[in-house]
Amino acid sequence: MANLELGAQLPAWHWDLDVSELRDWAQGVEAIGYQWLGITDHVLYAYATETRAEAPYAGGTIQHEPLTFLAWVAGFTQRVALTTSVVVLPQRQAALVAKQAAEVDILSGGRLRLGVGSGWQESEYEALGMNFRDRGRRLEADVALMRACWRGEPIDFQGEGYELDSMSMMPKPVQPGGPPILFGGLAPRAIERAARIGDGWIGMTAFGPGGASALAEQVRAALESAGRDPESFPLQATTPLTTDLAGLTTTLQSFLEAGFTRLGLHLPSFDAADRIPVDEYLRQLETVWREVWPAAQG
Repeated sequence: MANLELGAQLPAWHWDLDVSELRDWAQGVEAIGYQWLGITDHVLYAYATETRAEAPYAGGTIQHEPLTFLAWVAGFTQRVALTTSVVVLPQRQAALVAKQAAEVDILSGGRLRLGVGSGWQESEYEALGMNFRDRGRRLEADVALMRACWRGEPIDFQGEGYELDSMSMMPKPVQPGGPPILFGGLAPRAIERAARIGDGWIGMTAFGPGGASALAEQVRAALESAGRDPESFPLQATTPLTTDLAGLTTTLQSFLEAGFTRLGLHLPSFDAADRIPVDEYLRQLETVWREVWPAAQG
């Protein structure tokens, strides 16, 4: 079985923190012992209009750009894995993402885990001039292109909308063959894709421990159908940070019993009134690491 890990979602998602506070938080989490940091992604968020309902995350939501941000974090951390969870890849130029990801991997000494997904916000695709309808198919071509860019010289590649004829991308990532690519998404097609061509699966935050077993079983079945070993395929999910230590222990145990190997904590609310200072956030994370995580593992 893959090693068990506990991580935390960077509060660069919806929390307007000073950069010095974000640095202190990331260094503090690493010093506590957490094994990975994650950051989410959107280029644009949509405001509600007369013809468009308000999305789950509305315009005005704070969202730092993940690869740029992780390049910065790489400079003042030494050990933690740096995870995008997840980059909406089909609305970007894949060769450029490959170049950016290689650079983050180099700057971090080989600590990048590139989580990718197809996204859900059609208005974002439209604003970026990209096709929302074929995003799943293009996601596979994008991943194949990135791996070709990371693994060989010269680069010769043909795929969905791409044709590279004796091209070059240097330097290559530190990790041989490039950073592991983890796929997000809860739909059956997304799970099948992750099992077939991914290096792991990110379950996101759209389900609780009650749905963990069924989803993990779907991933295992898809891996077996693809002829791959479920025991070496990491499953990742995050759950809200809470001061209810007994309840959090039970939640983490439920995920572990379902077969998840990488668990993470994120802020419990988008409401400004529920935000907590960085020092308090770190104190809560330290308590979870010291008391909850060992108990959850049994």
